[in-house]
Amino acid sequence: MTSYLVGLRCVSCGAPTTDRTRDPLCPACGGFLQAEYDLEKLRAEVDRDALAVQPPGMWRWSCLLPVRDERHVVTLQEGDTPLLRMRRLEAEFGGPRFFIKDESRNPSGSFKDRGASVTAGKCREVGIEHLIIASSGNASAAMSAYCARAGLQLTALMRPETVPGHLLQNLICGTNALVVDGDMVEGTRLAQQAANRHGWFHAAQPYNLYRIEGKKTLAFEVAEALGWRAPDRILIPTGGGTNVLALHLGFSQLLALGWVDRMPALDVVQSTGCAPILRAWQRDEPVRHWGRSTSRATGMTHPFPRAGDEVVRIMRDTGGRGWAVADEDSFAAARWLARHEGLFLQPAAAAPAACLMTGMLADLGQDQVVIGIGTGSGKNQVAAALAELPEAPRIPPDLAALEAALGQ
Repeated sequence: MTSYLVGLRCVSCGAPTTDRTRDPLCPACGGFLQAEYDLEKLRAEVDRDALAVQPPGMWRWSCLLPVRDERHVVTLQEGDTPLLRMRRLEAEFGGPRFFIKDESRNPSGSFKDRGASVTAGKCREVGIEHLIIASSGNASAAMSAYCARAGLQLTALMRPETVPGHLLQNLICGTNALVVDGDMVEGTRLAQQAANRHGWFHAAQPYNLYRIEGKKTLAFEVAEALGWRAPDRILIPTGGGTNVLALHLGFSQLLALGWVDRMPALDVVQSTGCAPILRAWQRDEPVRHWGRSTSRATGMTHPFPRAGDEVVRIMRDTGGRGWAVADEDSFAAARWLARHEGLFLQPAAAAPAACLMTGMLADLGQDQVVIGIGTGSGKNQVAAALAELPEAPRIPPDLAALEAALGQ
């Protein structure tokens, strides 16, 4: 299917520019760019319901994605992840109808694959060969897989606390993986310096508009799964905030096309150990540096997200709320979901369920539809989860020993 991409436009001054650029900044003012589509033409020519019969995966939405030539698409069959209703969670804790969009099913185990797929495809289309990114884990793991698939070079600046699973995904894909002493702010600054000096593509948001372009397909899939209705609320585990921007962009485009009739409330879920966006929303002030993160919930530890103020604006515009979840509640929610729903998520990904389990959503009616974005697989953060579980007993191959261990 043909992309209805028109080009890029500056979010600051509004100046248009070509999407063939290798530089993601506005040539007029240096501002950041966003993709622009001919939505009027798309609405007239594309049958919304016909998209369901396209081959499965994120790229069936190619009409609203920024890669023009399908030969440049880089895919590992990401997207079309299930929207699972958590009936046992509802029965145990009450509250609204609660669903989890299970992004752990993506190839590298997280929602980051959506943005990595579009980024790698667009880089290949415009001739970019080397990318760089600072990441706490999932983003670089995803970019490693898709750069390997596309034949592109990637340098990943990892955090000292990066978990072995994420480091392994980078190294096994041949990424230039370096551990940088510092937080995400310092890592991102170093990545931008290297990109400026060597002409590499800085793959982090907001320098890289294509990550949001890929992640916005979450909105398309959620709306489609609900019969082209928007949910009442979406709870989004948040570090850098790109998923909030992406879901807002996706539902905005669906509204402009007339494919849904309202915007859902977009809620931010952060850790009590690192909540700069939530603090700004509560105090009605600009986002400031949080300081040193004390959270163990990988993915929610960005102390000073560049897009934070825009995320707060989206929260206010959509009627969204902010939720602060303690690490112990996120880890407990991850265990509960695995034991009772068969869904093994990272603690950060289980944070929306923790909001329900701790009574934060008690004021929401049972008729409301609430979606939690299950951002990543528990297999991406194994050591921390194992540390909170009892060690499996070791027994000889003997029935009596088995029965004794089981208390029979």
